[in-house]
Amino acid sequence: MSIEDIAELEPDPLEIDSRHCGECGLRIDQHRRVDTPEGPEFFCEDDLEIQIHLAAADLVKQWELADPRDRWRHTGEPPPKASDISNARREPYCTPPSVVDAFLYVVRLGDADYLSRWLAQHPLDAPYLLKIWDRKNALA
Repeated sequence: MSIEDIAELEPDPLEIDSRHCGECGLRIDQHRRVDTPEGPEFFCEDDLEIQIHLAAADLVKQWELADPRDRWRHTGEPPPKASDISNARREPYCTPPSVVDAFLYVVRLGDADYLSRWLAQHPLDAPYLLKIWDRKNALA
């Protein structure tokens, strides 16, 4: 027997079972086929399942576009060099305006103990806030 004869003897899965699926009503040839070592498996293509996969793929794309290490996969630009990634600098920390407003409110309360506890809870902001306080007092 030759290889061609063996291939002709091998039945096509569609020839074996042309019944309709009990879940979706479609025939096997209208299902998604996944080849496994045990043989092909067929899965229903549910509209909800397709929407979930598309939404997940879109979310991954958004994440990759936001990350300079992965952006090149979608924009066509060349991938970054390893040396560029390690030398990337973060933006310096900047005290948010809401923290400045809260600081001025706490100062107006006139409670020095509470102010010192509040500043201890904001160690990154304290140097900037004290500069603001010094400038404000210098003008007065």
